[in-house]
Amino acid sequence: MPLVEGLLALASLAGQTVVAAAATDAWEAAKGGVARLLGRGDPKQEQLAEQRLEETHKQLAGADSEETRATQVERWTTRLADLLEEDPGVEADLRELVREIQEALPGEMVSAVDHSVAAARDITITASGGAVAAGVIHGDVAPPGPHSPGPASG
Repeated sequence: MPLVEGLLALASLAGQTVVAAAATDAWEAAKGGVARLLGRGDPKQEQLAEQRLEETHKQLAGADSEETRATQVERWTTRLADLLEEDPGVEADLRELVREIQEALPGEMVSAVDHSVAAARDITITASGGAVAAGVIHGDVAPPGPHSPGPASG
């Protein structure tokens, strides 16, 4: 049975998060968490996942190309979508892992690939010149109020 849109979005966000973590101090924790999740208790599968993650890390360390990043995001999105399709019960664990990795990312980290954005901080979406800004948000959303900055004036 094909994945529903929400799970595909989760797999995409998770793939982007893995790639964003590869160039940060959050990498070792991210690698361990993703490998454990993909291994699902099988040491051989966990080791294979770690090898694949290390390969990703090496490819991204030597490349500053968006094409390389996009290829790796697609690769991990596909792997994680397959995981969700095979075992929908890991959804909560994957969501929690993504949250943990994103919290460990540097505050200025924002990753945008294929018109998707993974951010480890608050972002503001704006449009100018008569354009329309639109987005789908997966995660916590708080309206502007006394505890959030809201749009900048100027």
